[in-house]
Amino acid sequence: MKVSKYVNYLITFFFLMLTANANFLSSSTPGWFAIMFLMILAGIINGQFEKADLMKLVWFSVGYLIFVCFRFYLINELETDYLFSDFVFLIKYVFLSFLLCAILKEETIAYIVKVMTHLTVISFVFFGLQLLAPEAMFRIFSALNVDTGNSIPGYTNFLLFTYTRGFHDYSNSGFVWEPGAFGCFLVLTLMFHFFLNRFKFDGTTWILIVANISTFSTTNYLGLVVLLILAYRYRVPKINIWVLLIIPLIGAMVFFIPFLGDKIVDTYKEDMRDLNHLRVLEKYYHHNRMQIPLNRFSSMWHIINSFGDKLILGVSNKYNDILNKSYTVNISNGIFDFFAKFGVVGFIYLMFRYIRVCYPYVRKLESLIYCTLIILALSFGEPILILPFILLFLFLKRAQTSIGYKEKEKQKDSENLTTA
Repeated sequence: MKVSKYVNYLITFFFLMLTANANFLSSSTPGWFAIMFLMILAGIINGQFEKADLMKLVWFSVGYLIFVCFRFYLINELETDYLFSDFVFLIKYVFLSFLLCAILKEETIAYIVKVMTHLTVISFVFFGLQLLAPEAMFRIFSALNVDTGNSIPGYTNFLLFTYTRGFHDYSNSGFVWEPGAFGCFLVLTLMFHFFLNRFKFDGTTWILIVANISTFSTTNYLGLVVLLILAYRYRVPKINIWVLLIIPLIGAMVFFIPFLGDKIVDTYKEDMRDLNHLRVLEKYYHHNRMQIPLNRFSSMWHIINSFGDKLILGVSNKYNDILNKSYTVNISNGIFDFFAKFGVVGFIYLMFRYIRVCYPYVRKLESLIYCTLIILALSFGEPILILPFILLFLFLKRAQTSIGYKEKEKQKDSENLTTA
């Protein structure tokens, strides 16, 4: 039985709602597993689970369990709860990513692009209301808000949009928990779209670019710039004057545009000051019942100083409990967050799977370097590597096709032949 495109759309929509880490669905364990159960049911009814897919999950799970048990019993001296949290991560996050790939198969990234684009258009409507009438929007969202477990002052979420008053008054958070994270989703979605339409600039492309600009996130801007360089080099593979000028031009942008260069330098200096005054910050944030919000660089150094060579294999998915024994901190560096959870070894494996998915679309070492720089830039700013949205790369097939894209190409080819 062929699965309805509407069912696939809904499956993708609820997958994105869970991986958004922003709403009552993603914060509710019963809701999370209820959606996963419905996905399994849909997959079984329509015969979507193939033996090869199931074996891929089995072998990955076996390797994962051996890895986390090895480091728990032989490397790290921790309580059983830490090992249990690693088991939960496999069942909850990894399995959700597997389900989407197993059900949608070769149409996975096409549906992600489609649903993400629709959610992005919706975000423009709410973002406009946020800019024009922030107080009214906050009151409406607060009245309709379902508890998400997020303790950030001013945080509200209405499933399709997030608004944090006082923190992100002029930035677009979309359906994700904050603007920077939304930008990560947008850049990767645009990369997926480029993969499928052969790096052509169409309406979807501009929607995703404009939305990314509305996040006002430095790391996402850097990721977007690298992606646009990738698109240019794909479309113009020969070395020309523009290629020779592009690197110094970007360097000049970082140097002369305060939003890019000055912000990075100022952020590093501020992060180092915070790291040296954690005791003072602890008193202030503890009094206000908040975690110490460590930024990109301070998060990196705090994790390095806390775990040292244990970062080779990682500590645990629940490593925050160890950090919080000294100071209650909120980590905002995705790369070192992943190091602490699954180590440099786990990170290398994830990057291998990521590059393996990207290669069929670009097929050049230079382009693969750009793809790698994109994910590094995005994840340095936000803890996105552990989200199901990224874990999809563990199960995506190396050569994807997509619903709608091939038909468009065939239509254009037939039109060209008719014209000729």
